[in-house]
This record gives sequence, C-alpha cells and structure tokens, in this order.
Amino acid sequence: MVLEACVILIDNSNHSRNGDFAPNRFLSQIDSINFIAGTKIQQNRVNTVGILAMSGRRPNLVLAPTNDVGQVLIATNKIQIEGKLDLISSIEIAQLSLKHRSNKEHAQRIVMFVASPLEEKKEDLEKIGSQLRKASISIDVINFGETERNEEKLSSLIDNANSGDNCHLLSVPTSTGLILADQIQGSGIFSSSSGGMGGDFGGSFGGGGYGGGMVDPNVDPELAMVLQMSLEEERQRQSRLQQENNNNSNEKESNDQKEEKKMDLEETEKESQNSNQNENIEQEGEDDMFSQLEGLTEEEQMELIMKMSLEEMGNQELEQLGMTKEEEEEKEKDPEVQNALQDEDLVDSILLSLPGVDPENEEITETIKNIKNEDNDKDQKEKEKEKENEND
Repeated sequence: MVLEACVILIDNSNHSRNGDFAPNRFLSQIDSINFIAGTKIQQNRVNTVGILAMSGRRPNLVLAPTNDVGQVLIATNKIQIEGKLDLISSIEIAQLSLKHRSNKEHAQRIVMFVASPLEEKKEDLEKIGSQLRKASISIDVINFGETERNEEKLSSLIDNANSGDNCHLLSVPTSTGLILADQIQGSGIFSSSSGGMGGDFGGSFGGGGYGGGMVDPNVDPELAMVLQMSLEEERQRQSRLQQENNNNSNEKESNDQKEEKKMDLEETEKESQNSNQNENIEQEGEDDMFSQLEGLTEEEQMELIMKMSLEEMGNQELEQLGMTKEEEEEKEKDPEVQNALQDEDLVDSILLSLPGVDPENEEITETIKNIKNEDNDKDQKEKEKEKENEND
C-alpha cells in the first residue's frame, strides 16, 4: 500500500449554504471530509491529512498534514461559511503544503470539493493542472451543486493533471437524493493502489454505525464515538447559527417597523395639537367679540362691528403692504390719509363689501356721521393744541 500525504480542500463559500444536499452543501462536505480523513489514516497510521478552506478573505490552511484524526475533527469545526471561492490560489497553497511534507517518501494528493460556480477561466485551470502533473501531485475533484456549470472546466483540470490515471473527477447530480459521502464511498474514484478509499475500510459507511461510517466501531469504538459526537456538535452549532441569523433579521425588521410607527404617531399628534391651537385662538376671538357686544344697544353694537371690520380690513392691507401697526399710526398722521378716511365713496365701498350691511340704513348712516364728527373734533383739538404751542 502506497503511503500518502493528502490535503483536502473544502468549499466554504456562501454558495455552500444551499440546502439541495442534506443538511446543506457545507455540512455534507464536513461529513465527507471526516470520512475521507478517518479512512486514510486508518488504512495506514503514517498517512497524513491536512485541511484547507478555499473561501473567505483568502484561502486558509486550517490544518497542516497530520495523522491525528482528532486534530482533523477540531479543524473542521473551526471552519466558517464566508466569501467567494478562490480555486487557483487554494490549489497553489495546497501544492506548497505538500512540498514541505514531513516524509518525502509519501505520495502527494489533493482532494478538492467544488460547490460553487467557477469564475476561473478554462485556460487557467489547464495551466494549474499541468503544474500539478509536473510536481507529481494527484488530484481528485468532487463536483456537486453546480455540476453542469462546472463540468467542462473541471474536466480540463483533470485531463491536464492526469498521469497514469491517478486523477479523478466525480460529478454528483442533485437529483440523486443520497447524501454526498455515500456517493463518494460508492464511486471508487480512489483505488486501493493509490492509497485511496477502496477496500474494506469504507464498508461500514452509510450503515448507521458510529462516526458516520468513518471508522469501524468494532476496530476502534472510542474513536468512533468521538467522531459521532463531533459531527453532532457541528450540526447543532450550524443550526444554532442559522437560527440566530434568522432571529436577528426578524428583530431588525420589527425595530424598523416600530420606529416608523412611532414617527407617524408623533407627526399625527403634532398636527392635531396645531389644529387645536388654531381652533382655540378662533374661539377666543369669537368669545371676545360677543363679550364686547353684551350690554350694548343695537346702534352701539353696529358701530362696534363697523369699527372692528374697518380695523380688520386695515390689518389685511397692512399685511399685504408689509407694514407694522406703528408704521400705520405714523401714516395716519399724514393729512392725505386723513382726507382719504373722509372720502364717502371709500366708506361706501367698504360698507358694500360687508355681507348683510345696507349703506342706506338710517342707523348705519347715523353711525358713520358720528365717526366723522369724532375725527373732526379730534383734528380740531390737535390744531388748537399746535397753535397754543406756537404762541408759547
């Protein structure tokens, strides 16, 4: 049996979240990696297995080649789903890791999982395949999830890397309904002559034994139990992370909705307060007017209403002209303004603009006459006062 140093490349990109392979593409790879690593090390205790994550900010060699199955399990539990697949750089890092293997007598092999659509050009894959052949590195590729899309490119990689039928491509269609590790175990892509998974060591896989079939519980029951517990913990961890992400997303949406409703309520309350204030101001104005009319005779009430109407019209004219009340008082001292107020045509036009007012009514005529007399008396007093000041 050929001794072997192997690096397993896992596709932990965001595409591995897809659930078309139970429980999802990522966990299907974890189960398969643990199966492959356990089988290779169990075949020969000096065989070594390393783990490399191909996605994230950059490819990461999670575990250098080792013959400790426990270290393999710990390494797979550390891997997170993130980023995009970087296939070319990942193969180059794996090649470098195998170059520095502890035992130079070991044959070199890369086992690569691809679950994402490849963006690399076909020419680049052919070039990296040729480099692997020159370095005497075998490569086995498990293509699943994006089978049809990646088939041609990965076939070019295998064809250029193949030397004496030491490289294999396994394309697993989604429609099979079987778990990924079962497909790998039954494919025979790793022959026993190359130190692969053939032979009796894969026989218990898929049979419901401890450790998911990675090891025979009759040979090493403690190791099988450890593997089973590790796989169960990983499944629980992934399920917990997914649940937390869903809860965070729902909580964020709920907070946004509450904030929006709060803003709507505040705006509605503000509008309601402004409306109530305007109604109160109008009501106070009406109450003041009615309180002034109480206790007055009809003639006095008519006179008061006319004065208030004239003042209101004067205020509106002031607003249109942009004048203040003080400026208007100064303007009233102007003789031209005083003469305008004595203009009967102007007074008649004002009276006609008032609804329900007849300029020919005797009471209204008498009231206007009294107002004019008051203005004349006021003017006469002011003139007499000016003469007295001049004599002094």
